[in-house]
Amino acid sequence: MDNPSLPLPALPDDERVLLLLGLLTSQERHGYEINEFIERQLGCVIHLKKATAYQLLERLEQHGLIRSHTEQHGARPTRKVYALTESGQTHFMELLQRQLADEEILVVSGSVPLMFCEHLPQEERVAALRQREGKLARRLGSYAELMGRVPLTRGVRLAMERIQALTQADLDWTRRLLEAD
Repeated sequence: MDNPSLPLPALPDDERVLLLLGLLTSQERHGYEINEFIERQLGCVIHLKKATAYQLLERLEQHGLIRSHTEQHGARPTRKVYALTESGQTHFMELLQRQLADEEILVVSGSVPLMFCEHLPQEERVAALRQREGKLARRLGSYAELMGRVPLTRGVRLAMERIQALTQADLDWTRRLLEAD
């Protein structure tokens, strides 16, 4: 049982919270629906494990930013449905404005191996970079396929276009490195 005298756990001020609040701005959603949407359509935009999403939803509710109720349809199992509160809408708008204006250091996976690539013989280094080039090209293709197959909101499309542009820049940079090597 919760102890009302204990302080609430801190709420992260990050994109995960913004995402969960944002998904509730247009309609109520049950947890499974939220997680399925994130997994199927936003997997390349944000990494958010189901357990973490449920923990964050609980904390958002503790802070009064969302509310929940249970519902059951027919023989289906009972499910918890989440909705944004007025203070949640206010918090969402403040967080959105602040995060949209932020500029974060771009920490790109794969930079550390590049720091030490000169330790590999040139033939092995070039072979590894060719593999990287192929993977980047395939990833770009999968992004294009996803964007053509699944209807996306304007916001999701903007996020995907940014990811495509960054991936294209990485591919172009890798190709320039290969030409110089």
